[in-house]
Formats: sequence, C-alpha cells, structure tokens
Amino acid sequence: MTDSTMANQKRSFLQRCLHFIHSIEDGMLVLLLCGMILLASAQIFLRNFFDFGFSWSDPLLRVMVLWLGLLGGLAASRDGKHITIDALAPFIPDSARHAVALVTQLFTILVCSIIAWHGARFAFMDYEMQTMAFSKIPIWYFESIIPFAFGMIAVRYCIHATLSVFAIARQWQEKKAEA
Repeated sequence: MTDSTMANQKRSFLQRCLHFIHSIEDGMLVLLLCGMILLASAQIFLRNFFDFGFSWSDPLLRVMVLWLGLLGGLAASRDGKHITIDALAPFIPDSARHAVALVTQLFTILVCSIIAWHGARFAFMDYEMQTMAFSKIPIWYFESIIPFAFGMIAVRYCIHATLSVFAIARQWQEKKAEA
C-alpha cells in the first residue's frame, strides 16, 4: 500500500468521523428547535383554552434557548463562520490575510477557553451546592453545555489556527521559491 493511498484512507476516515459529528450536532439542533416550538405552542394553547400550564415548561424553554444558542455557535464554528467583523478585511493585503486570521483565531481560542473554564467552575459550584433547577433536576445538568460548547469551539479554532499556520508556511515557501 502506497503512502498516498494510506493518507487518502486516513483522510476519508476523518471526513466520515467529522460528517458523523456534524450530523449529531445538526440533529440536536433540529430536535431542540422542534421541541421548543412544540412545548411553547402547547403551553400557549393550554393557558389560553384551559387556564392551565406546566410549571416546568417556562424554565425548560429558557434552558433550551441557552442550549440552542450554544450548539448553534458550535455548529457555526465548524467552518470558521462564527461571528466576525470584517470592517478591515478590504484593507488587508492578500499576503497578510492568513496572519490576521491566525491572530483572530488565537484570540478566539483564548476567550473560549476562559469562558469554558469559568463555565465549568460555575457548573461545579452548583453541583457541590446541589442546586435544583425544576422538578428536582440538578441545575448543573443544564449548565454543563457552557463549558462543553465553549471548549469545543476552542478546539475547533485550534484546528483552524493550525491550518492557518500551514497556510502561512506555504506562502513563505512560495515566496522563497520565487526569489
């Protein structure tokens, strides 16, 4: 077996794994959104027509909004399509784009890592205090999305930063070859 065949098989395996992970993320987003719509609709219907509602539905909907937002941010970070401000992009020369992207990615890694760390501390504090959310469900179950999502975003941006470093190295090699 040649090296290129093995590399293609490894790449193919990694692509299948990434596709599987992305499918799980997308499925969770769809389930959360559908669940929120159904629960909110049922709550509105019950309150308007029967003067009755589930006491746990409003807090659960708030938690579902948190999860939906963070999982949506995680999905957006797949291809570097997270929130960006491109006000300076037209003024940056093509040769510096990868370097600017690297700096931005490193800053994103730093911020997301800090939020993940403190999110984990926050959830652990509620775990230790045995704080309940509703219906005797510990609140730290719901808060665990904070360190998970921000940690995964940091990992994804580590991958993006690594790719930027390779792109910068490739640019330098091309400049050297031209000279």
